[in-house]
Amino acid sequence: MSEILTNPSSNHHKVIIIGGGISGLKAAEELIDHNLKDFKILEARDRLGGRLHTDRTGIHGIGYNMGASWHHDTLQNPLFDEVVASGDEFELYYDDYKLYYFGENYKPKDFDDFKVEQCVAELEKYIELEYFETIDRKDESLHEIVMSYLFKQRKLLTEEQIQFVPQFIRHLELWHGVSWDNMSAKFSMVDNVGRNCLMKCGYDKLVNKIAKKLPKDSIELSKVVKHIDRGGAAIDLKLEDGSSYSCDYLIVTVPQSILQLDSELEGGIEWTPKLPSPIQDSLNNMSFGKLGKMIFEFNEAFWKHIDYDRFVAISNPESSDIIKQLQQNIQPKVELVQESQDPKPWDFPVLILNLYKSQGVPSLLCFTQGPLTEFLETHPEMAWKYMEPIIARLVDRKEIPQPVNTIASNWTVDPFSRGSYAACLPGNDPTELVIHLARGLGKVRFAGEHTILDGAGAVHGAWMSGKREADHVLIKLGLMEGELEEW
Repeated sequence: MSEILTNPSSNHHKVIIIGGGISGLKAAEELIDHNLKDFKILEARDRLGGRLHTDRTGIHGIGYNMGASWHHDTLQNPLFDEVVASGDEFELYYDDYKLYYFGENYKPKDFDDFKVEQCVAELEKYIELEYFETIDRKDESLHEIVMSYLFKQRKLLTEEQIQFVPQFIRHLELWHGVSWDNMSAKFSMVDNVGRNCLMKCGYDKLVNKIAKKLPKDSIELSKVVKHIDRGGAAIDLKLEDGSSYSCDYLIVTVPQSILQLDSELEGGIEWTPKLPSPIQDSLNNMSFGKLGKMIFEFNEAFWKHIDYDRFVAISNPESSDIIKQLQQNIQPKVELVQESQDPKPWDFPVLILNLYKSQGVPSLLCFTQGPLTEFLETHPEMAWKYMEPIIARLVDRKEIPQPVNTIASNWTVDPFSRGSYAACLPGNDPTELVIHLARGLGKVRFAGEHTILDGAGAVHGAWMSGKREADHVLIKLGLMEGELEEW
């Protein structure tokens, strides 16, 4: 027997989904596929997709993924399997050729001669062993554990390896969106199950494909939820524009960063009764990254002689004091770039996608992290000034053409994201948050990349969590056979 509640209000629905990102859209698609049509998606922005946003304002006629770019874990990714099965509708590209590392004064051959990548592989194994062989080892920053590795291996590493191994491992900043001095060492390693495949056509094609299956009147844009009352038989919502809604089941897909937000701030939600302490405590023990993108469009690909699909500009080595400290048998401690300072070129690593190689257009897409993302998204007019000497060094030219168009992400200044996706600082624990949010609060359910372990932080993880929560509701309503997961 279903648990459908009756309510005469035209704004009452069996299910309301807060958020029209990939998890909310997948939840809605699952409801439609099982003939549940009385639902509503309330999306705060004036568009669908959430952190899947494809910018098509550029001059070269392609879509630039400003949020997620790839399909990850492609050996165990049901969303990717669906995309592949759809045929030529989606353009995919494995941009996994060897990375082209370069620095302000060094080129790839220098790093090959120094045997830097071999030592980076050893460092990654060192971090893995430290945390998986010693379970109770205290978490620390990636920067700190790198210094521990250098100290342990100080008699076996060359001066060049001591200088550049730390800068190579900082590529992890461009996975997590967090500076290495703030990143959890325990959760820093990235172990993808399968190759990463670029969504070349733009993720908006996937967003639009799902949206077309949904009734037009089931989606409401620019609807900002400010208050959720879960204390009665029905769940009551109050919106910023003064309107009210109620529902039997609520699926909340807002980012973790919004769940952590003070309700008085833009984007924040007030809960009655307040979220229980296990959820609050686990939210307080998690963080989120700030991964940004700066796209530069040119009239010609003046870098096309470098036939790689990705470049990594490493940051400059830290003070030479590190070598002196190691020579004196002292574990290194160094001054780090202060986040309050305006960043300078070569302060931080930058990942550059060569879109001429992958998509045939003279464009470069630069990934940034943490403090650099915050600075450039706040001051997008400074993006080219920061990147110009880096790209000039890439092509070994003092002067290079100016971009004819620049497109910058805005995730850290967007009140409905305030960053990119879940990330761990030292001491954070993602498992507790996932357990509590996946358990839900009765008829209040949670979905999103921060609510699942398989595919955490990735598109397919968010997509699977949306399906998970829709299935939970469908089973409770008697519209789908299955067993509810017991916690």
